[in-house]
Amino acid sequence: MCLWMNFKSNPLVGMIDLPQYINAYGLTSFVWLLLLTLVALPNYSILTGIAGSIFLLYWVYGIHVFMHIISKVFPFNYLDPHVIIHHNPSTTIPRWLNLVIEALENFAFFYILILIQSITGIHWISTSTILLAALWYTFVHIIHFSIFGNEQHKQHHEKSFCNYNPEAIDTLLGTRCSPDTPYTNISDEIIYGLCAFPIVLFLKYWYKLD
Repeated sequence: MCLWMNFKSNPLVGMIDLPQYINAYGLTSFVWLLLLTLVALPNYSILTGIAGSIFLLYWVYGIHVFMHIISKVFPFNYLDPHVIIHHNPSTTIPRWLNLVIEALENFAFFYILILIQSITGIHWISTSTILLAALWYTFVHIIHFSIFGNEQHKQHHEKSFCNYNPEAIDTLLGTRCSPDTPYTNISDEIIYGLCAFPIVLFLKYWYKLD
């Protein structure tokens, strides 16, 4: 229970500054839904593509939360590379290897979904959509946050149990590290999605992904 006490209580709808929320996250969220839905066509409907895109936003957030929770539980506190390597300022491994391990773990988050769909035979999210989300998220996390630096991500490393990202979900669920500060405009993350999109389109048609 003490782990969950690290989370701030969920804000009521009236506590969210809607104009500020839309200004900060609206464009990026729209492009996320648009690109992830487009790569799902024509094998999936537009509505299914949108539903899968929204689910992936919460999946990214939920997996990140989960990784931090289990990092406090034995024996996972010795097995979770996200926390013991990526979040460990005293690690002695080379910086490039740290980022490679983190990138592979980021992809693993999404591969779990592909594996679940393969095992169950229930394919409701396009593999191409999952791949685009994986690339976009990894580009943002490794390049935008870790290499270039980002204040919200810095706060996440300092406090651990907040700013899990996407910030739009953090804001809705009350897990921003500094809930009283203005929302961060994240439109600069769109470029990573635009870079990942043609890569996924190429892989989709070359390897005949769904």
